Amino acid sequence: MFKTLVLACAVASPTDCWEYSDTRGPYATFEICQQRAYEMGNAIVEIEKGMVLPKRFKCEKIEGTQL
Repeated sequence: MFKTLVLACAVASPTDCWEYSDTRGPYATFEICQQRAYEMGNAIVEIEKGMVLPKRFKCEKIEGTQL
């Protein structure tokens, strides 16, 4: 199982970054987690109106039902 995390930073100040954690997962495969990360990245751009842009994502492997 994988938990999706996306790191996004402010355009005006690239050192100001936030970690977005998915509320839908966890996901059975890395590929599904990766798809969700791209979906989240697109939503972040839309919601933040381009002021915050995704930089990286991480599909963190979790054991059992831990989140």
